[in-house]
Amino acid sequence: MRSRFAIEDMQYVLGENSVPIRSTFPEYSKVIEKTGIEVVHETSKSALDLAHEALEKLLNSNPELRSEIGCIIYVSQSPVNFLPSGACLLQSRSSIANSVMAFDIGQGCSGFVQALSIASKMIAEFRNVVIVCSDTYRAKIEVGDRSTSVVFSDAASATWISSREMLRVVAETHYSDGSGGKFLQQVVPAAGEVSFIKMSGADVLLFTRRIVPHEIEMALSKASLHPEDIDYCFLHQASKLVLDGLIERFPGFKSIPVNIENLGNTVSSSIPILMSEYKTVINESKSVLSGFGVGLSTATIVLGQ
Repeated sequence: MRSRFAIEDMQYVLGENSVPIRSTFPEYSKVIEKTGIEVVHETSKSALDLAHEALEKLLNSNPELRSEIGCIIYVSQSPVNFLPSGACLLQSRSSIANSVMAFDIGQGCSGFVQALSIASKMIAEFRNVVIVCSDTYRAKIEVGDRSTSVVFSDAASATWISSREMLRVVAETHYSDGSGGKFLQQVVPAAGEVSFIKMSGADVLLFTRRIVPHEIEMALSKASLHPEDIDYCFLHQASKLVLDGLIERFPGFKSIPVNIENLGNTVSSSIPILMSEYKTVINESKSVLSGFGVGLSTATIVLGQ
């Protein structure tokens, strides 16, 4: 059962080291024309450490929330261990009540949208759900790999969803194609070996051009809405090339925000970081959220009143 909810606050942290592409990777400076990324961010910390920082930033900004959280959803593809779950570790680190429900979603670029879909179905029972997204892809990048080193950033975000009746998920679509998993993957290494992320940028681009517009159109159709009816379209910040293609495909949207230039592709945190700039108006707006990438997968939801 799905209930109305509100997005109360969104906080984020970036990797503490800023990496300017032009000076750090001068041989790849022309790639910036395609990626649109001038700076990426790197951390020496774990994804769980970044997640804890983002969660504490949210809790310190909303002191009443710490004792009222009913559920923590942790979205990450950068686990610090096989078990226990990162969500349980965050509960302990942030001194959140033991009565909380806490679980992980091992998803990347679609993960926040998927978590928000789940939260919308749980909010009546749990009242306050916090979605924490965190990834440290840069620790998985092989030195000199142009397809990944000039794109991905380390970051974490924390989003507070309450049961205040403001928004609802009007429609949603999901798409999963594991046969394309080889186009963006990191295999579990054998003992004594190292494993890096491997990405076929061209194949991932073709996937986004082929599937994402159809998923957005289908979600709008299910909601009986048109792009002109939507205030904001929040897309996963994959690259300039990807975003330009989608913006060209949907000229009717009133606003498709872009912030990738000085942030990079922050994986599961890209949409909440983007939305954080609009959190004062989001509960009174009609919005489309679309995450897409590793899986291969997409998740699209239409939010409205």
